[in-house]
Amino acid sequence: MKVSGDMIEKMYQEAEKVWIPELVKVMRATKEPFLNFIYDSDPLKKIFWDSVVLVGDAAHPTTPHCLRSTNMSILDASVLGKCLEKWGVEKLESALEEYESIRLPVTSKQVLHARWLGRIKQGLVLPQRDPFNPKSATPDECQDLLQRNTPFFQ
Repeated sequence: MKVSGDMIEKMYQEAEKVWIPELVKVMRATKEPFLNFIYDSDPLKKIFWDSVVLVGDAAHPTTPHCLRSTNMSILDASVLGKCLEKWGVEKLESALEEYESIRLPVTSKQVLHARWLGRIKQGLVLPQRDPFNPKSATPDECQDLLQRNTPFFQ
């Protein structure tokens, strides 16, 4: 997306409030900066219909804040394969029901965690929490950002 000069200047001003000077310098040196909007989606309530099953980002559209999308997709494929192996093609619906019952609770919590983490990283106001400021954050405040805090990470 091409952006206007006003948008770019506002981006620089916001960056100066939050990021270290070296990063702002890199941003200002970028000839044609662009904005990459991240859209959020609620977790799905269902991930299969008849003989159609969703895996990967189609099954759990998550923001990139937890760095989990690829791992989630690999686990989808693994669990789906195990369920198909267990039930066989003759009992496809049972295999897909089991796949959904295993993956949906996990991926739903991870999608919501990524949303929450994204809001923290953007410095947005959240209930019972001051906005995150990377320049003044304490080690305890930084703990929330650790990937190991993602639900089902272990």
